[in-house]
Amino acid sequence: MTELELRDLRKTYRARGRPPVDAVRGLDLGLRSGELLGLLGPSGCGKSTTLRMIAGLETVTGGDILVGGASVTDRPARRRNIGVAFENYALYPPLTVRENLAFGLRARRRADRGDVERKVARIAERVGLTAVLDARPAALSSGQKQRVSLARALVREPDVLLLDEPLSHLDAAQRDTTRRELKRIQRDLGHTAILVTHDQEEALSLADRIAVMRDGVIEQLGTPYEVYDHPATVFVADFVGEPAINLLPATTGPDGRARLSAEVLLPLPVPLPAGREIVVGVRPEDIALTGGDGIPARVLAHEPLLESGLATLTLDGVTDPVVALTEPGTRLAHDALVRVTADPRLTHVFDAETGVSLR
Repeated sequence: MTELELRDLRKTYRARGRPPVDAVRGLDLGLRSGELLGLLGPSGCGKSTTLRMIAGLETVTGGDILVGGASVTDRPARRRNIGVAFENYALYPPLTVRENLAFGLRARRRADRGDVERKVARIAERVGLTAVLDARPAALSSGQKQRVSLARALVREPDVLLLDEPLSHLDAAQRDTTRRELKRIQRDLGHTAILVTHDQEEALSLADRIAVMRDGVIEQLGTPYEVYDHPATVFVADFVGEPAINLLPATTGPDGRARLSAEVLLPLPVPLPAGREIVVGVRPEDIALTGGDGIPARVLAHEPLLESGLATLTLDGVTDPVVALTEPGTRLAHDALVRVTADPRLTHVFDAETGVSLR
């Protein structure tokens, strides 16, 4: 069943004396019941605006929003039964955790006092807040505040859960722990959810599917594996992946290889006519350092990172350096000469003009 559907959703901002700004330009999207979708993209791509339109916090310029098959576009936020966990927590400082969780239920007047208390106690136990129910937000850690924000969205038993950059204010250790807890809670409760984030690690680890946004449109929609292994455009390939993919301009040669320079030729995964301008993409983990045959490369720098390493290499006649992931224990001296290979089955090819994948 499709729990949430966006049909040609659009948002245009207009200000006196200024040209209109199209923040969201015709989004078509459907979420199955219990699915977690990651809206991933850089700042200004329209992902938060999309979330705010779904929640009813922004008016819709065009298109429709359906929840459970019924349009909610003209309903005010209070009548949509959509839970939102905000980036800045948005907690009420004078209220205790218990009172923060109960506030929305009491404001809506849809449950008696005993029912409110039971719901608050149940969700507090689920997200690990029972011990701090009588504390105020000022006494909580960032991780606890984030759990309160999440619990407040969940306690209303929403049809759709919206998570707006939920981990952005946490340090690395808290982020890892909270991410695992968030995924467990969403799976256990079975909520249909949208995660808005610019952090690819969050999206790749949490989401069932990812919609990569750019300039108000979806560049690619797919599972984390599909988006990572088969990027549809140069933008998606460059945005998803850490360390970032190597993107190298090239021209196709008559022998079916990509000519990065007069000295450097790479085999391609697909046959292309000679003389075509392309961009070759090779992820650092797909570049192998070999002791025998391969393309000569010189070590510009090597960063040993314990579990792996990053080697920055220069290739003859190629302007941009290439980054390769090295195995644990590898030691490479500055200016050392090495040889590298790239598996054509793992090489990406994009049209130089449109940026669209040619695979």
